[in-house]
Amino acid sequence: MTRFDTATAVTAVGNGHYTAELDSGYLIGSAINGGYVMATMQRAALSGSTHPHPVSSSYVFLRPAAAGPADIAVTPIKTGRTVSTVQATVSQNETLLISGTIAAGTLDPAATPEYETSQPDIPPMERCHRFDPREHSGAPSGFPDRVEQYFTPDSMRRMEGRSSERIPELAGYIQLSARDGGPSADQSRFLPFAVDALPPVVTVLDSWRWAPTVELTWLMRAVPEPGPLMFVSRADSVNDGWFDETVDLWDVKGRLVAQSRQLARVGR
Repeated sequence: MTRFDTATAVTAVGNGHYTAELDSGYLIGSAINGGYVMATMQRAALSGSTHPHPVSSSYVFLRPAAAGPADIAVTPIKTGRTVSTVQATVSQNETLLISGTIAAGTLDPAATPEYETSQPDIPPMERCHRFDPREHSGAPSGFPDRVEQYFTPDSMRRMEGRSSERIPELAGYIQLSARDGGPSADQSRFLPFAVDALPPVVTVLDSWRWAPTVELTWLMRAVPEPGPLMFVSRADSVNDGWFDETVDLWDVKGRLVAQSRQLARVGR
């Protein structure tokens, strides 16, 4: 079992409650990465569902999570033949941190899209470069060891301040770290982490700083094939201390497997 699968494991304790041990390896500074917490909440939310795929999930972030024990409460809202919906919350020390609503369905891995936007034309992963925006910040380096991110040459120039184009857009590839055991046993578990594991796209406009998410909604569009995911992230507006971030993910077969959009505060 990979570290990610172990780190997102939950234990049922009755009455719709689950316990989890949030892994300190997913800390960014003093806060646990929100995508990792979403992935943990997703496992609790789907553990009793007849539908295995989180086709639509929306989360409101109230407070940052810390490493250590957490309580996840799952409340069924609707159980249907096509879609079942639950509400999930995560708390630590009886303090509510994140509230989410997850709609689950059953996707056919062999389904052929009637229409699908094409994946972007970016260089293959072997021509992309790993980058840690916290390398010279003095912050702990545990999180970059959990997930491998490869950025295109254009993205690297933007993040390193070597590009004349101050455009908040990044592209490349993302996958769970080989040193932690590689891909998850269920690739769909990785998707909520992947959409929120990238550096804030506003990094290209300033130095890297923590950019707290206020709300994030993501959609699972297809069952991903094992292997690295291609990503494009972008912001459409950075204004008055707020920014949006959209992330699209494609699998190794070129299928669009996930889409996300979040509202966040510009880092302080």
